[in-house]
Amino acid sequence: MEKGHKKTDLRNLPTSAAEFIKLVIKKMRYRKKVRRDVQVELEAHFEDELKDCAPDEEREQKARQLIEEFGDVKLLAVLLRRAKKRCRPLWRKAVVRSLQAVGIVILYILICSAPLFVGRPKVSVNYTDWLNDRGRAGRTESENAYPYYTRAVAVSVKMPDVLIKSKVKWPADFNDMEMQQFSKWLNDNNKALELMIEGTNKPHYWAVYQRTEAALIEGSIFDGSLKDLSGYRQVARALNWRSLYKAYSGEIESALDDCISLLRFGRHQEGKGLLIEQLVGIAIEALAHGSISMIIEKADVPADTLKNIQEKLQNEYAKSHDIINLDGEKAFLYDYIQRSFTDDGKGGGRMLARGAPLAVGDWKSGLWRFATLSYPDRREVTRMVDRYYELAGQLLDETPLQLERTDESEKLGEIAGESFLMKILAPAHDRIVNLCWRVKTHRIAILTILALERYERDKGEYPENLCILVELGYLEKLPRDPYSDGPLVYKKTDDSFILYSLGENLSDDGGQVAHRDDGRIKQWANEGDWVFWPVPESQVIQ
Repeated sequence: MEKGHKKTDLRNLPTSAAEFIKLVIKKMRYRKKVRRDVQVELEAHFEDELKDCAPDEEREQKARQLIEEFGDVKLLAVLLRRAKKRCRPLWRKAVVRSLQAVGIVILYILICSAPLFVGRPKVSVNYTDWLNDRGRAGRTESENAYPYYTRAVAVSVKMPDVLIKSKVKWPADFNDMEMQQFSKWLNDNNKALELMIEGTNKPHYWAVYQRTEAALIEGSIFDGSLKDLSGYRQVARALNWRSLYKAYSGEIESALDDCISLLRFGRHQEGKGLLIEQLVGIAIEALAHGSISMIIEKADVPADTLKNIQEKLQNEYAKSHDIINLDGEKAFLYDYIQRSFTDDGKGGGRMLARGAPLAVGDWKSGLWRFATLSYPDRREVTRMVDRYYELAGQLLDETPLQLERTDESEKLGEIAGESFLMKILAPAHDRIVNLCWRVKTHRIAILTILALERYERDKGEYPENLCILVELGYLEKLPRDPYSDGPLVYKKTDDSFILYSLGENLSDDGGQVAHRDDGRIKQWANEGDWVFWPVPESQVIQ
């Protein structure tokens, strides 16, 4: 029979030969077409060897002899399969090897991916309730200012756009039409301001966070809990303008009392809860400081009123109070961890796919961890988050000058480098440290300005240096500049004085401030000095 002929007829062969061929073909376990070709070849081989054997017995005997010569059926099938593979065209071998390689890679990817998708997280802590309990800390609801602020926001009225666009900083600069709208706007906010001031007289503040089913599904801690924050600025703006209007109208003491209330409003939100709340509180405190400076500059404030407001501010600043606390933010990450890792009940657990941004530093480390199945477990990631926030909390207590002389900030960056998500947060935490010291420096400056103005009212001139204020009791201690090794820089001028901090560049620029491209003063810039007096135009925030 011609080699390669596809038609076969095993019935023409002895029974033993036919069974042998069938068994060999079965053992080959190869493509159907190749097995059919092998069957044709084996059949042709037997027919050629048996063509001279006439009787059936002789054919059967010869067939058995040939089968014995072939040897083990399984081994023969393997050899035939290998021979067929070696005979394949080169292009077909390349395609087969490529497909095999791709298959191996896909299989390995599936093996590596399986742990990331197999298993479920166990949500055991409700961090919304945790934050609520932490803020409340066993206090009674009657001590909480939050309900008053919420009601104040609800009844407050937004400042007319025409007044906002006017860029006026002092009531005297309004024209007649603007003054009418301004007076009406203040009257419309009387109820809101009453509620707000009533809240500032409460000893404590804690927001009440809520978590809806939608937030639970999305894996978010809060949902709609911070809707009042935008209203806080609206109410603060109204109280700020009322204080300026009272000072313009000659009600100096009442105006400064409003400034104290505004200060308490901002301080109520600092050092607790969520970071966004605390940043709003810092902005409101800065608004109060700007208003006090503006009133001192624009109005004729008596010495006894200056002393009274200075004492009130000293009492406020003396209260135990953090400006920034990061526990609320850390709660977000704790919640992220419990939703992104399995829980073995002992603090450990495998990372699931959702946890990669927190547990992986960059794409290189991520690829390596993926290929080697070496992701950090739940305990390791929790320990990393704890180390980061412990160090971040320590940095809040060190002055900018101390930080410049140490490598603590670099250590924070090293820890953050272990996590893609933490690397995003780290620059923001550097800015938060700066914000804290801006607030502290502004407090020192306001007290110093009040003391200087009191001295001027009493003596008829400004002192030659700040040490005189301490010696005569106008200040409790020399006002230290956190951005230098010495006190705030004070220079007496012909009819006033200049008071400034060295600022973030830690160098004395002689009281020169940074400016924007349009010529306006750039407050809190990382270049130039931070001048507190004379009052920069940008210091009073609308």
